[in-house]
Amino acid sequence: MGTIAELVGPEMGRAARAAVTRGDELERSGAVQLVRFSPSLVTAEVDDGAAHVELRAVDGVMHWRCTCAEGRDGAFCAHCVATVRSLTRRGEERASRRGPVRAVDDIV
Repeated sequence: MGTIAELVGPEMGRAARAAVTRGDELERSGAVQLVRFSPSLVTAEVDDGAAHVELRAVDGVMHWRCTCAEGRDGAFCAHCVATVRSLTRRGEERASRRGPVRAVDDIV
């Protein structure tokens, strides 16, 4: 079926360099608030609610939405990148408490 963790890699690879840089900055600054997360759906508020991100895996296809201008135009924007980075960090923190992550799905 495909989970967000399995499907997000190619989108991250296609994200503009500026989006990745800004997304990393947003995540490091603590600007990401994960609202809901499961293997097939993640929602987040980024930058004090300036942007709402939704990542969804449906029938093996990755879908995303962001309320920022770039996201509305279909780009995998900095807010999407920041959300993915936050999920990754969360997974790493959980792994350090209970042992190694066995699969990327352990992140969500």
